[in-house]
Amino acid sequence: MGASLAVWQPHAEAGPVTSLAEALDRALRIPGSAAALLGDLSGDNTLSARHPKAPEGLAQLTARSSLAYARAGEPPEELVLTGRHYTSLMQTTPVPTGGHAFVQVTLLRAEANLALARMALPDIVLALPALLARQRAATLPRRKRTETETAPPRRAGLPTATLQRIIDSMKNL
Repeated sequence: MGASLAVWQPHAEAGPVTSLAEALDRALRIPGSAAALLGDLSGDNTLSARHPKAPEGLAQLTARSSLAYARAGEPPEELVLTGRHYTSLMQTTPVPTGGHAFVQVTLLRAEANLALARMALPDIVLALPALLARQRAATLPRRKRTETETAPPRRAGLPTATLQRIIDSMKNL
């Protein structure tokens, strides 16, 4: 008998991407993925993750050119940069409040299949606008109440007797 052919299928995750950590995890589970980076193109706040065997800072290093190009003008929907050892795959999507969210995956050229990686990224990139908005809302500064702080005093209004007469007269209408 001949050798059996192993066919890789994209991870059919159950349900949508529910957190930024899950988005990074799914990006790292793409076969041949060494590092992943995601965030908003308009800001410097990015989140990254890498495979334990990958060098420290690989995601930021391989994304530098992609980010510079995407931030220079109208961001492309997809950008692929190929080097000797790595391929950088970036996909972007517009954010309702303006700007673009992105996910960038660094693939090992010897182990990755670019077409299959391209099939796995849309689920992640389409969930990013909502996830980034939720993260921004969670990090907004909030005023803390002290234990001695009380509700503001009630303003003086009409006397209760006057209000009662108004209510009674309305009942008779």
